[in-house]
Amino acid sequence: MRTRQQFAIFGVVSWLLLAQAGCDPNASCKRTASCREQGRCTAAKDGGCIAGSNANCLASDWCRVEGKCAAVDQACVAATTEDCQRAEACTERGRCEVDRGACVDLATVFHDTCRQECRADGRCAQKGGRCTALSAHHCRGTTADQPAADSPCRKEGRCAAKEGVCVAAKDEECAASLRCRSEGRCAAEDGDCVATKRGCMASALCSGNGRCGVADGRCIAVDNDDCRRSAGCQREGLCRAVGDACIAGSNDECKASTACAEERRCTARLGACVEWPPPPD
Repeated sequence: MRTRQQFAIFGVVSWLLLAQAGCDPNASCKRTASCREQGRCTAAKDGGCIAGSNANCLASDWCRVEGKCAAVDQACVAATTEDCQRAEACTERGRCEVDRGACVDLATVFHDTCRQECRADGRCAQKGGRCTALSAHHCRGTTADQPAADSPCRKEGRCAAKEGVCVAAKDEECAASLRCRSEGRCAAEDGDCVATKRGCMASALCSGNGRCGVADGRCIAVDNDDCRRSAGCQREGLCRAVGDACIAGSNDECKASTACAEERRCTARLGACVEWPPPPD
């Protein structure tokens, strides 16, 4: 008798459980892989399955792995930095900050809204409402090892991020920059690339303008011989070192120049070769 009663009770309980399951409109969604993986555990009106609540997302693989623990617009997304920091995306892959619904490593993110600041100054990521430089990737303008041609690193040797801006930190990065070749600024000092004697001697400022010496971190003209050897002397008659630059110091220097032969600028006035008297209007 007791056994029959137990069977009867078991049957009633089983029937109630089945009935309860049959009344759950989300039952079919809860049995799917998308519920377990993506939190799509709620039945949508159109017959599909959606993330209908935060509870759906919190129980999903996406929350544990990707930090997508909040339901927004019927899908699980990353909504807080705390959710990202608890997820495998952070602990295993370094993607610990929330950005547009996902956990990311902002050091490798390039925001379209910062495109102009990124190209000009390496401030490629938006954080705290402003564009900022967070890593060498931003200063190089790419996640590749070689800097982009228009990046602060390639142009000016500013390859390291510090306090939101790109700075020069290594002599070799300054030496590899276009600024070293054109301006002789080949050594890092106080966050900038500054001129060196060797850099000035090898630069376009020396061969073109006679600015082969160095003072206060920049290339200057210090010697008449450097001025006379420069292209500026041959073209424009700028053959004499005065102050920091080469100037036209005499009519003879102007008369020996291309400016005189081709443009009749044969008179030295105020440091330049000019046509004198000036032609009538």
